[in-house]
Amino acid sequence: MAGGKGTRLWPVSRAGKPKQFQCLTSDKTMLQETYLRLRQIAKPADIFVATNKEYVSEVEKEIPGLEKEGIVSVKVFMAYPNLRLSDGEIFRVMRIAREHGLLTMLHAEGGEVINLLVPEALAAGHTTPLWHALTRPTWGAVEATLRGALLAAQADTSLYIVHMNAGGEVDQLEYARQHGVKVMGETCPQYLLFTQDNLQQPDGAKWVCSPPVREAADNARLWQGLSRGILQTVATDHCPFFYDGTKPIIFDGKPVAIPGKELGRDDFTRIPNGLPGVGDRLPVLWTTGVQSGKITPNQFVALTSTNPAIIHGLYPRKGTLAPGADADIAIWDADRSLTYGLAHARHRTDYNLYEGMQLKGYPEKVFLRGHLIVDNEHWLGHPGMGQYLHRKSGNPVL
Repeated sequence: MAGGKGTRLWPVSRAGKPKQFQCLTSDKTMLQETYLRLRQIAKPADIFVATNKEYVSEVEKEIPGLEKEGIVSVKVFMAYPNLRLSDGEIFRVMRIAREHGLLTMLHAEGGEVINLLVPEALAAGHTTPLWHALTRPTWGAVEATLRGALLAAQADTSLYIVHMNAGGEVDQLEYARQHGVKVMGETCPQYLLFTQDNLQQPDGAKWVCSPPVREAADNARLWQGLSRGILQTVATDHCPFFYDGTKPIIFDGKPVAIPGKELGRDDFTRIPNGLPGVGDRLPVLWTTGVQSGKITPNQFVALTSTNPAIIHGLYPRKGTLAPGADADIAIWDADRSLTYGLAHARHRTDYNLYEGMQLKGYPEKVFLRGHLIVDNEHWLGHPGMGQYLHRKSGNPVL
């Protein structure tokens, strides 16, 4: 699942592409070599391969071979100049995915409009973090969500729309599902809890992500989408950067400093897009969702565990407590109260979006395949404990 759950990503491209990417030089196909290289450097929980737009035809030929490797989803983008596909290209990918029982995942934004608005904003002298959101309009996300659903309907395939952030997207998702379109939706805590007001704070760069956070009315409609079963999952889109990468922090006993959001101090387009969140999701959602009465404990489990496992081909190995399933278990203390923040989150970054939040409910112990890896807040795991998960295709639409 792109962007979260501790996945390690290894950007790749063909020879002659930007220097920050590793070049593929063997006679293997692009996806084959990417897959092999990832298996050599880590045991990731999942693999996400992003390809430059110019390789669409090449990747299309390789999609049918993904299923035998246990990779049963592909992700397409309507935004970002080097990733954005045309409607026709997305439609082609969807049909190929349908033929092989794969799930198409969609980043839904109005890419062409964004590409016009960004240079206009800069030319007018608008450089603050708020303009990251204003140049990625809410209506663009709403339109893109409906357009994606309509493409899925015409391709007669299933669609999973990632990190939904606008109330209008929930409206379009509900409409499409009511009319028989096989489409599902995901949101993230940042879209439930933060707004463009945060972008206007002195440290507003901390909240720069794509798609951007919206308004309070969008928060409310997304919560409604979760409580009413219109949305199927809550993920994170975990993609942390330092707020000030010039100052090292101590992580795993070593000093770490990585260039981060200070790069866009004078230009919002240079702020790295992404937020930390994978360690925050469960305790923050429990407090703001379950403790507030917006969702039930059973919905909490479904949205964060059971539904993702079913949708992405891991059920019943994951997402349930049953004989034969992996014993991945969180022992939850529903009454524990604590002041949350950087000291608890343990992300490799220098800030936490929920600093100072009062939480009620927190994990006490965590087991991975029956092995205790967290005892209170003591980490007992080690690198390499993860396993590649071979997923099954043809999964149900929830």
